[in-house]
Amino acid sequence: MSPSLITLLSVLRPPYRLRSVYERLLGTEVEIQVVARTRRQAEAAERAALDELERLSAVFNRFDPGSELSRWLARPGQQTPLSPELQTVLVLTDGWREVTAGAFHPGADALGKLWQTADTRGQEPAAESLAALVRHLQSAPWMLHDDGSATLHAAYPLGLNALAKGWIVDRMVELAWSLPGIRAVMINAGGDLRTTGGRGLEVMVADPFTARDDDPPLVQVHLQNGALASSGSAYRGVQVGDRWHSHLIDPRSGLPVQNVSGVTVTAPDCATADALATALSVLGLQAGLTLTDGTPGCAALIITPDGQRHPSTLWPPDVPVR
Repeated sequence: MSPSLITLLSVLRPPYRLRSVYERLLGTEVEIQVVARTRRQAEAAERAALDELERLSAVFNRFDPGSELSRWLARPGQQTPLSPELQTVLVLTDGWREVTAGAFHPGADALGKLWQTADTRGQEPAAESLAALVRHLQSAPWMLHDDGSATLHAAYPLGLNALAKGWIVDRMVELAWSLPGIRAVMINAGGDLRTTGGRGLEVMVADPFTARDDDPPLVQVHLQNGALASSGSAYRGVQVGDRWHSHLIDPRSGLPVQNVSGVTVTAPDCATADALATALSVLGLQAGLTLTDGTPGCAALIITPDGQRHPSTLWPPDVPVR
């Protein structure tokens, strides 16, 4: 068989499509889809993505006392050398904390713990406890040094998941996409989704007012070479007495958010989509739309408690759900 015929047959061969779902990765379900010229190339890309996930979990898993993040959080007041990966996520977190004037804050986890305790006791947190913690959150939780080290100042629980999970998805997609023969990659980690290559895909966005997986989606979004993340408060939260409170807490007041029931964001990368979705849930309607319009390449759909849909400037027209 001539070389030219072999090349032609290779071009005409249909691509290999791989889809795998893994439980309990990044604390959630992770779906990986790869389209490649051959099965071997698709499986190599999947393995590279999973290896990257394992490597970065050793950095960011706050539930693992041996992770780099856990070890750093156990050393308040000490100037500690950090990996480039942890440095990068801390820099990004600082940027979002500053641009949102504290609406996005890694210390929101500490407030969440107060409200979880309130759920158990059936009594709202004491106003003095909330006010004291909010005052602490107004100071920078850490200091980053020019030599790649950092000093932790916060004396309260911190969480990076509102950005780190999306950042990890980005690294997985980009690594898989860089390998030979890859035509498209999609990774979805519990709703934090990034896709690159191919013709894109249709993403069904869940209605924030229902907890049923089989209910009709709120909207259908075409996503190509970008990322999507959602945040909702209608069915996740705490019951304190006869009142239901969102699991999303405003770090500026210490109180659960009330003015936004659901947010869906599209962005160039998953870290941005992840952080922006959290920020918009806290900022409220007008400030959230303004922030979205000022963030390059981003669009958002905000759902208010009255069920009204409020799109940002770049949000596409509704596509009929098929």
